[in-house]
Amino acid sequence: MKVFSWNEIKEDLERDYSQSYFKSGSGISIGSFDGLHKGHRVLLNTLVDYCRKNKLLSGVVSFSRPLPSVKHKEDYQGDISTLDQRLKLFESLGIDFAIIVDFDDEFASIKGIEFLQMLVNACNMTYIAEGIDFRCGYMGSTDASSIKLFAENNNVKYDFVDPVFYNNGTEEDRISSSYIRSMVLKRFFTTATELLERPYSIQIAVNSEGQVFSRELTSQAVPPVGAYHCKLDGEEIRVEITENDIICHFTDSQRYKPGDLINIDFE
Repeated sequence: MKVFSWNEIKEDLERDYSQSYFKSGSGISIGSFDGLHKGHRVLLNTLVDYCRKNKLLSGVVSFSRPLPSVKHKEDYQGDISTLDQRLKLFESLGIDFAIIVDFDDEFASIKGIEFLQMLVNACNMTYIAEGIDFRCGYMGSTDASSIKLFAENNNVKYDFVDPVFYNNGTEEDRISSSYIRSMVLKRFFTTATELLERPYSIQIAVNSEGQVFSRELTSQAVPPVGAYHCKLDGEEIRVEITENDIICHFTDSQRYKPGDLINIDFE
């Protein structure tokens, strides 16, 4: 999977340069995709299936951090997945390319229709797939009806996918990253695993201190203080979470060197 930064795409537009990579055309979906849960998978499978049938490149426009971490940072409780994890998940679903945006005031000021036109011009976008309640552009002012009108006027095909729901035993809840985050923070890992279709995983960079990692170094949602039976590369390990640290008890710590990324699976 090829990864571009938004700045690369913007610079190509500014110098009126169209990458040959997009010559055959592309289909795109835009979103934070934090966690890449069941609902996201339905949307991205729709994108990939259409693109394969129509010989287009399939791509996502996503963000270095999920948008709620920027827009609601005061009460935000952590990401479900890191950017590295999301990129690997995109690739596993058959996505051909990803464009990663560092969300800032300049990007937030772009009008929705202008943003879509940039994707048409830079990526030869001829198809877009989104959730039915997707909005984009300045203040989220461009909704599904506006996107459909833009698409029809610019020969862009589209699909809008309905939300996916989960039966929690008494009623149905819409599957969302915020719902999964709440399950993690309540230690309901079985539910999180079902909705993510993979274990909830905290990714940590190995440091020179061995098996002790500062919680300040992760942007992810950390389960409550306590001891947990987890897995690391299929091996069962014990993890202690304190107010300040995440302590992992490996049986063979020598196989990891500083800088390695490890994924601790909570099941």
